[in-house]
Amino acid sequence: MSINKKYIIASAMMASVALPLMNASHVDAATDMRTVTASSLNFRTGPSTSYSIINVLMNGQKVEYISTSGSWLKVKYNGVTGYVHGDYVTKGTTDNSTTGTTKYVSASVGLNVRSGAGTSYSKLGKLEYKEKVTVLSTSNGWSKINYNGKTGYVDSSYLQSTVPGSNGNNANNNNNTVSTKANEVIAYAKTLLGKPYVWGAQGPNSFDCSGFTYYVFKNKAGIVLPRTSSAQSKYGTYVSKSNLKAGDLVFFDTNGANDGNVSHVGMYIGNGQMIHASYGQKKIVIANFNDSYYQKAYVNARRVL
Repeated sequence: MSINKKYIIASAMMASVALPLMNASHVDAATDMRTVTASSLNFRTGPSTSYSIINVLMNGQKVEYISTSGSWLKVKYNGVTGYVHGDYVTKGTTDNSTTGTTKYVSASVGLNVRSGAGTSYSKLGKLEYKEKVTVLSTSNGWSKINYNGKTGYVDSSYLQSTVPGSNGNNANNNNNTVSTKANEVIAYAKTLLGKPYVWGAQGPNSFDCSGFTYYVFKNKAGIVLPRTSSAQSKYGTYVSKSNLKAGDLVFFDTNGANDGNVSHVGMYIGNGQMIHASYGQKKIVIANFNDSYYQKAYVNARRVL
């Protein structure tokens, strides 16, 4: 049987061209890129702070999202696969979208709009009480919004999903009933963001969790709380999780036993967020109260204002 050598050579050439084309179409598939929103973020070998640090990512750097493990994200950075905490990266690829979530200003004195996510940034203007705003994304206690054709940032604790004074039933929307004192305490607590966590410390330069709440309430509200988180969890008035208001203390069992023994405390600041001295991050941070980790560890809440 005769073999057509020209046919064999042509077929081989077509195959060598076709394979790279198929691979290229796979590589060019859309990827889910996330952006680091923290000033710096540890990139770890596993989904908890007990794993070693591979690298430290800086604000604005991009990572490729792979999957979610609790409150941690499995991502790829510079070809290396690792984990970052989900609270400190954008939630998805829609961050630059013009669509968003409708919120209303709950601060009776109005709400400053700033050029960046922090009080150190310049003011772009001011939103009025009950004014409707479109939130594009939220990170570390600040909401990115559209403002007069520009991108602006506002403090998330002064936004809510219903018009202030309406009969919304969502526990995270109770900012319309927050006292002036609670707002003052929260604002004071935020001035301490980034201060280091040190076990047994109660300020002014470092804090543990109960030392932080003790210091804030004593110095801004004139309320002297018990010193430990366990004792603080019995102080004041019990409040159910569904009726939380900004300024309430929230308590957790973070030792893993889930037996109701309190080992950690934070302060709820509204809109599903809390501020606390974090042992894991070794500093005072704003965290997602609705994160699965905190929901599983939640014990109770107390109102002292």
